[in-house]
Amino acid sequence: MYAMAGSPSPLTSAGSCHNDSSLGNNNNNMYVNLLKHAEDGILDLNMAAETLEVQKRRIYDITNVLEGIGLTEKNLENKIRWK
Repeated sequence: MYAMAGSPSPLTSAGSCHNDSSLGNNNNNMYVNLLKHAEDGILDLNMAAETLEVQKRRIYDITNVLEGIGLTEKNLENKIRWK
């Protein structure tokens, strides 16, 4: 993204946006660890979003990928488990 002359850039020196709401690699690993250690093997997605301090939408993005490649399945609403 290019900033117009004289306007502040929305990017930091590291190249990330101040409003970044993505799940970074570290959070991806933490998400998988939450799932691995979930009580009864069932992860509550609302709890995961709170624990990782990310938007629930980001949790669902990762959940949908894992479900799409056949690693997890929805057990109940807002809950998943390994297949």
